Amino acid sequence: MAQRRRRLEAEPLCRRCKERGIITASTVPDHIKPLALGGSDDDDNIRCLCKPCHDEVTAEQFNHRATIATDAEGWPVARV
Repeated sequence: MAQRRRRLEAEPLCRRCKERGIITASTVPDHIKPLALGGSDDDDNIRCLCKPCHDEVTAEQFNHRATIATDAEGWPVARV
């Protein structure tokens, strides 16, 4: 918990949002190279992100795609 707090205090704004000119509070210390893919828990392998950016990055890293719902005829429908 202390390590997480320290990292968020060191990088209070989401790095990805900041690169796009958007100011968003960071809420998740993210491993640039995931531990599951051989990354380390060192500070130089951490970037702090907001939850939406973290979810997007994690999905990309593990080849997850957003699913689209379809109706009975196969047409895409909006998720509510």
